[in-house]
Amino acid sequence: MAFDVALIASATLMGLAGTPHCAAMCSAPCALAAGPRPAKLLAGRVLGYGAGGAVAAASAEALARASQSVALLQPAWALLQAALLLLGLTLLARGRVPAWLGAVNWRPKPRHAFATGLAWVVMPCGLLHAALLLAGLSGSVPGGAAAMAGFALASTPGLVIAPLWRARLLRRGERGEVLALRLAGLALAIGAAWGLGHGVWERILLAC
Repeated sequence: MAFDVALIASATLMGLAGTPHCAAMCSAPCALAAGPRPAKLLAGRVLGYGAGGAVAAASAEALARASQSVALLQPAWALLQAALLLLGLTLLARGRVPAWLGAVNWRPKPRHAFATGLAWVVMPCGLLHAALLLAGLSGSVPGGAAAMAGFALASTPGLVIAPLWRARLLRRGERGEVLALRLAGLALAIGAAWGLGHGVWERILLAC
């Protein structure tokens, strides 16, 4: 079983360098999906990324088709980011969950968190796509899986920060809960604004 150590190290370093990006873009959704204990979601994410790396290494053509499919979803992704920006600003300003969202009465469950982690590999993220392309160069399925697992593990600290702080704040009672919601709203708004700025606005500038 051959592994390209240099390629795996490169993917791992890419994940480490992308920690601030992951913190801005995904820490708030991770906190909402995983609840106060994000271990199951993060474990699912590592497995999902590893599977994605194996697929990328097994078939570069399949990866190209997947990238084209993701491009078709970009308008919907832009609308989703706009909705998340609005939700984040609402949480930041009011410090409580909107009535329409609270009516859903959804509570994170461990089995849901693990499945969400597995599905994280389909997120339309430029950094993630770059890592998958790098994993596709490994030339072996185990090498591609190891490269993406390294990327996932190295970028994990960016996702852990928000859930841990949320759990600590919730232990402070009602005031802590309000502060946690405001911070989550701020992180969500920043991540959504960043996604819109680097997705929609760049295309507008290119068109001009």
